[in-house]
Amino acid sequence: MSDHDGDSRYCRCGTRLARDNDRGSCGPCQRQARNLGTGAPQVPAGFWDASEQLRDALDERHLGRVITAYRNHPHHPVALSQETVAGWMGITQTRLSRIESGDPITDLTKLIRWAEALRIPEDLLWFKLPSRRTGKPSQTGTDARPSAAPEFPGVAGPAGAGGTSPPVDQYRVIADVGEVVIVAIDRRTFLAGSGAGFLVGGKVMPLASYQQVAPEAIEHLAAQLDGYYRADAALGPHTVIPSVLVQQELIRQFLRVARGPERQALLRTSVAYAGLTTWLYQDAGDLATASQWANQALELAHRVGDTQLVRHTLTNKAMICTDQQDGPGALDLTSAALADEDSLCAKVRVQAMQQTAHGYALIGDRRGADYALDKAAALLSRVDDDYPWFNACRRTPGYIEVQRATCYNRLGLGREALPLWEQVISALPTTARRDKGVYRARQATAHAQAGNPDAAADAVTHAVTVARETSSARLRQELHGVWRHLTPWHDHEPGRQVKALLATL
Repeated sequence: MSDHDGDSRYCRCGTRLARDNDRGSCGPCQRQARNLGTGAPQVPAGFWDASEQLRDALDERHLGRVITAYRNHPHHPVALSQETVAGWMGITQTRLSRIESGDPITDLTKLIRWAEALRIPEDLLWFKLPSRRTGKPSQTGTDARPSAAPEFPGVAGPAGAGGTSPPVDQYRVIADVGEVVIVAIDRRTFLAGSGAGFLVGGKVMPLASYQQVAPEAIEHLAAQLDGYYRADAALGPHTVIPSVLVQQELIRQFLRVARGPERQALLRTSVAYAGLTTWLYQDAGDLATASQWANQALELAHRVGDTQLVRHTLTNKAMICTDQQDGPGALDLTSAALADEDSLCAKVRVQAMQQTAHGYALIGDRRGADYALDKAAALLSRVDDDYPWFNACRRTPGYIEVQRATCYNRLGLGREALPLWEQVISALPTTARRDKGVYRARQATAHAQAGNPDAAADAVTHAVTVARETSSARLRQELHGVWRHLTPWHDHEPGRQVKALLATL
């Protein structure tokens, strides 16, 4: 590798970047950006004049092109991903893609909000930013930033955040993953703050009124979903569930006053959060509570009257059947989800087809499983909607290969599953801690099925390490399943090693 190529793998602070780091900055710099209120990090004063592409985009008054130029600015060692910048702006990656490639944004509220999130100096803009109301000297340019903002997306900051009086309640940070910071917060504090507003891009965003919900509030709630899924993949469900339930309570309060288009949008977001909560309780091993949330999601989807949402929630219920080893039940639900298939968006079809494959695998039908996965694979590149749910099909490296390998495990085809597990595990990002543990456990099962007890024990060792760090009942269930497949070697060294490891959980 050339010296130039090596230099491109360093953060601007001088820290060498990991190979799988596609954000262009190291962990401490990313955390610093979050500490500034989840908006973009500060940039040098000459940043805005150093790129001809950026200057041209500002002259064209096209915010989407400004963002494209910002992401590709030579100041960044590696071009920033749309996902990263969308997180700073409080929107989804799909929406940012449309903003960049579409017509110029003319909505002044959105222009102001996103310009502030990216810290674009006011003297370069073609519109005025609102004046500060803090009573403190105005901060301009790249130094402007909120003060003492709480690190919790979706919940209002405490009174006195400017530093003149102490906050009423200190938030206890549990963990931070990507753009999501998970905290413990008591119900009284939450209820006291939710009527005033909540944090977006480092600023407390008020509701339009006490009788109306601002569209920006709904957009921000939807934008947080992917981060919660990522947090679960890294930390397991028990760390994430309390924070998601807080958002559920916020949505319930909003629904009391929301009317018209805002109510419809909020109901859609509520379906997505109910689906997320369903998954979290599944991952925690509480299928009864997961079923309750799945039923609520289905009811909400019918209230919205959106066919795509209804079919999505039917597939979520099929996932619970799969966890219960009920292949026929899963197939009943996915068949209903795929009725009038041509009218469905690609994402819903992919979701239902991959779950169909698991149903076929559970009843021993390899041909049916492969056929369903082949159809899903052909549709994957066409997933381009902006629904804030089931983005795992786009986010997870080797998504179809994961499903196929899992189906082969269910079918007892360990030898055929092994190369797939090697492929997907090697491609996982370091943040997907829980997922890597689950895949290692499934890899161990495949080794046991293939008659490789030593390799199975080695994979279990890796998976148990992750299981100790997370609360995933799914991972523990997978690990105990390995023990059953190692029955011929229970009295041999690999079997004794695995038994001792499982006893530590």
